Amino acid sequence: MPGQRLVGTATLLGLVVLAGCAGFLGGGDEPEATVTPAPVPETAERAATDRGRTGGPGGDVGNGSADYASLEPTCDRPPGLVVAVQVGALSNNDPDTDDGIRTAWRFAAPSNRDVTGPYANFRRVINTSYRPLLEAETVTYGPVDRGGTTAERTVTVAAATGNSTAYRWRLTRVSGGQYDGCWMTSGVRTLDTPPAS
Repeated sequence: MPGQRLVGTATLLGLVVLAGCAGFLGGGDEPEATVTPAPVPETAERAATDRGRTGGPGGDVGNGSADYASLEPTCDRPPGLVVAVQVGALSNNDPDTDDGIRTAWRFAAPSNRDVTGPYANFRRVINTSYRPLLEAETVTYGPVDRGGTTAERTVTVAAATGNSTAYRWRLTRVSGGQYDGCWMTSGVRTLDTPPAS
């Protein structure tokens, strides 16, 4: 029922925002209290559009870009949760404000930003090479493969047309600078064939 789906979305969003959620989506280390907001260009106005989609990890995607627009990187989010935040933000991007793309940018590691260049380049790359993430109707998350200061996770997205695309997220626990100790995305690559369910 639609009312139940909205309650599920609110509950998931509450879990995403809560500190100390290391056990959710592949955590394990004790959370650190460091808050590390990333610089990102501001929007003139944040639009709160509800594209009518609900859910979270393992199902339909979130409830609108406003749900993700204010999320910032913190060192208390485990790698699996960082992936879920970015995928949710992108799949709920408002094309008028690109708040979802801005959120994904905030969670990109400094090494990732060195490769993609400034935000304008990142935005262009997302809109061209990673378009299926913006059009995702459903998302399937694979397990988090974690080793030391790196982690990887496969994410498969499907559009309303039924076409699916799989991506492999690569994350790094950043060392030094304003992101010291935070899990951030160092790269995302498209897989040739989606993994078997």
